[in-house]
Amino acid sequence: MPPKQQKASGSKAKDDKTFGMKNKNRSAKVQKQVAEIEKQQAQAGKSRAALEKEKEKAMREKAKMEEEKRKKEEAALFKPVQAQKVPFGVDPKTVLCAFYKAGNCEKGNKCKFSHDLNVERKVEKKNLYEDTREDKATDTMDKWDEEKLRNVVLSKHGNPKTTTDIVCKYFIQAIETEKFGWFWECPNGESCQYRHALPPGFMLKSQRKAAEDAEKANIISLEEFLEVERHKLGTNLTPVTRESFAKWKQTRMNKKQAEEEVLRKTKDAQHAAGKNSGMSGRDLFTYNPEWFEDSDEEEEDWDLAQYRKQKEDDDLVAEAQRIHDLELGDGEAPNGSEGGGDREE
Repeated sequence: MPPKQQKASGSKAKDDKTFGMKNKNRSAKVQKQVAEIEKQQAQAGKSRAALEKEKEKAMREKAKMEEEKRKKEEAALFKPVQAQKVPFGVDPKTVLCAFYKAGNCEKGNKCKFSHDLNVERKVEKKNLYEDTREDKATDTMDKWDEEKLRNVVLSKHGNPKTTTDIVCKYFIQAIETEKFGWFWECPNGESCQYRHALPPGFMLKSQRKAAEDAEKANIISLEEFLEVERHKLGTNLTPVTRESFAKWKQTRMNKKQAEEEVLRKTKDAQHAAGKNSGMSGRDLFTYNPEWFEDSDEEEEDWDLAQYRKQKEDDDLVAEAQRIHDLELGDGEAPNGSEGGGDREE
């Protein structure tokens, strides 16, 4: 009997039907044709039921991806996660990742924050035999330095969440009056929109007072300055006595009078030459008194009130005269009518 033909091995490489196609890796149209050919080649030899299962599986995966995408978009839109910030010197691995807690951290192992939900519980065990509030009650602000004050502020208020640079006035008042402490609360509450952080270059009141005292200590008084300057003088000096002071004063007065006499003669010569430029107002008044005399020919100032009073008086006189004339006219009219003509008999 002839030997039976063996079936073709399933591991035999299939022919590449896209071999030799031009622009297979560059043209979008050709790539679409290649994808269709590969799909047909992959489906060759499969039953309709298997193809339906693969299609259903692909649709489920697509729906799942779309659902995840929708959830991420809704989370980003309605419940956005704030970017985390940690204080200086704090290990980020001791802080739980907010995105991981919300279920949408995409960094994975590369995330600098912790993805351990129990990291917040890993704190130092509290001593049940000590009340830390007593230590905080005695730990007042007057015993703190600037570094500890900043640490306490940061531990109480955390990282600043406000966008303004204005510092809360209640916070500044508490710092200045040394009322700030572990139990201090802002009158605005947790929703205070101003910063609860020390401004740059801030100095405590005690430190500022110490700096001012040190600055004042470097300033010497007038008495100390005169004493220092007196010690700088040499030894070959004339002591001041009553007689020497009187002599010095008389010499100074004589010198001043001589200078005034020379200046007066100079001004006299200048005035005699008709040169008044450069003289003061006092000198001009002294040498030219006629310039400042009032002229007798000048008219008196016109007074509006006096003019009004005079006009009212004139109006009253004119009105009285008019009334008088009217009265005289009324009295003469009847007499004129009676004697106006002789009666004929």
